[in-house]
Amino acid sequence: MVAVTPILWLTTIILLSFVRGSSSARRFDRRSDLDYIPPINASAAAGWAVPLQGSNTCDPHKACTDSLSPPPSGKPLQYLAIARGLYMYLCPGGGPREVAKFQSQSTQLYDAAPLIQNLPNEEAFHALPAKLHDFDYEQLKNSTLECLGTIGTVNDTAIVTLFDIATFEALPYESVLPPDDPGSNGRWTHSVSPKRDWDIYRVEVAGGTPPICDNTQFMAEEEYTAEYWFFYSGGEDLWTPNNIKREELVDPKDMPAFI
Repeated sequence: MVAVTPILWLTTIILLSFVRGSSSARRFDRRSDLDYIPPINASAAAGWAVPLQGSNTCDPHKACTDSLSPPPSGKPLQYLAIARGLYMYLCPGGGPREVAKFQSQSTQLYDAAPLIQNLPNEEAFHALPAKLHDFDYEQLKNSTLECLGTIGTVNDTAIVTLFDIATFEALPYESVLPPDDPGSNGRWTHSVSPKRDWDIYRVEVAGGTPPICDNTQFMAEEEYTAEYWFFYSGGEDLWTPNNIKREELVDPKDMPAFI
């Protein structure tokens, strides 16, 4: 993992003073020297490639794989975000062998452009989610990072809202175990919008794994940080009915609604 110098970490910490919870404001106060930075800027990551290589994953009735499939050719990167979020799980309390059930997610997406220009290379960017997972954002003030959207759960479906751009369902397509510490870090995922205009990758995940259940019924909040890569081919792809059957995309038992 690439080391980040103290100066760069100070810059990153200032930029990444997130506000926890789903009620985060769309725009936070920005220092005047950051006003020239566009709120959404995928060009800052020109030449970068979304990480795809995870760990070996074997799902029932499917072949084993250790990598997500690459973005479709001709579908460029539009938005790159660092995310801070919560997954809600329910332990049913039926015994220690019961599996925690996903309930909902609340995720804030922050434009990565201000971070990219202050980091030495792509590897340093990929190292950020793990470093930032345990950071106490609530102790910092004067956030300077732009919140470009959110991910929530409606009727057991992930809904992506990119402010003033689009709102659409995101349906799980494939996933792999993370390359490091799968017991603590969530899977890497590739999701798609119903009309396949959007491809969304959640990678470099830190945290977010389901709790270990016992005989007690309880709800658990699991925090996570991750990179989100949004590839887009054009079209509105708003939250409208579609002809794609969800079972054609993923086995619901294999991967619930969170992305």
